[in-house]
Amino acid sequence: MNRVALSDRPVSVGDRPYLTVGSLRPLTDIMAASRLMPDRVLHRAGLSGDLFDGPGDRPVALSDYFRLCEQMALQGGDESCHVSLRPLMVGTSELVQARLLGCSSLSDMLDVLANSYNIIHGSKYNRVLRRRDSTIYEIDDTDFPYALGHDEPFVLLSLECLLVYVHVLLLSAVEDRAEVRLRRMTTRNGDAAPGSHLAFWQVPVVGKAPSFSLVYSGDLDRVAVDPGLSPVINARTIYGGVADMLDQLQPPERTEHLADRVERLIAARRLDQGEAARALGMSVASLRRALEAEGTSFRDLRAVILNREAQMALKDGQSVQDVAEMLHFSDGRSFARAFRQWNGVSPGEYVRLAVVSENVP
Repeated sequence: MNRVALSDRPVSVGDRPYLTVGSLRPLTDIMAASRLMPDRVLHRAGLSGDLFDGPGDRPVALSDYFRLCEQMALQGGDESCHVSLRPLMVGTSELVQARLLGCSSLSDMLDVLANSYNIIHGSKYNRVLRRRDSTIYEIDDTDFPYALGHDEPFVLLSLECLLVYVHVLLLSAVEDRAEVRLRRMTTRNGDAAPGSHLAFWQVPVVGKAPSFSLVYSGDLDRVAVDPGLSPVINARTIYGGVADMLDQLQPPERTEHLADRVERLIAARRLDQGEAARALGMSVASLRRALEAEGTSFRDLRAVILNREAQMALKDGQSVQDVAEMLHFSDGRSFARAFRQWNGVSPGEYVRLAVVSENVP
């Protein structure tokens, strides 16, 4: 095995673990095979539409990777993001989240995760090992039915990020995060290196291991949890919950406008101001004042994002009812009323005008 020693201070862009555009480009092929539109996935994840056109070494925040996964799952109807030959229907994570709500310790949470995903995938790929002074969460994917090659770089990256999800989930459910004492992480990846997304761990990373694992110190039965307070367990999807939690653990660089961050949350369907404030680690009052200082408001930002998505969906031929449901309106009538306020015309009139303008030479 190769031991990769990480420095005390993670090597990453803006002190944040990151992926690269090049490492994520396989997602474009997966989207194409799934008939997903990359620009729509990127937009709803709150990311730039030209992300995949940039240089291969362009950094992408680890949290944004999870937002991409969330949107691919929601739009493609497969929570494995088509990495597995056995698709997971949207709603699978809700079943896991519901089971996690009954946990009373970190040990319980690991057991629920392992058992749930073994049932979902139809084999014992996950297991929890208990030693005298440690608890290990292990993923042995030797026979897993990947849609890609077993040793493809993107497959290895996906499993490393899956371990990020497991660890962040544990951190989200404890009052004192110091109780979650990670000792090391192992990966099958032979090119494990300091920096990039592996900087997340801040513990030794062991490469060329036979399986993927997280090794925790101590007896996790003794560490109490409160799943009801976990922003990951209570999020719309686990992917989105992990993304928000990562931004709390390692906030984005403050050179970015708060309005930009709020726009990304709204695009990812954090449509309630209180929910957005919690994702940002702020109170509603603080968020309101900060946005006012930037000359905008949550309501205005939400209107701009929802209107842009509504226009795109209507041009694509979606019905008023479908667009209303997609944007979380109570019914088609309330959506049509809001759309007229935004644009001065009804959804039907907007579509007719758009068709006319496209046909004008």
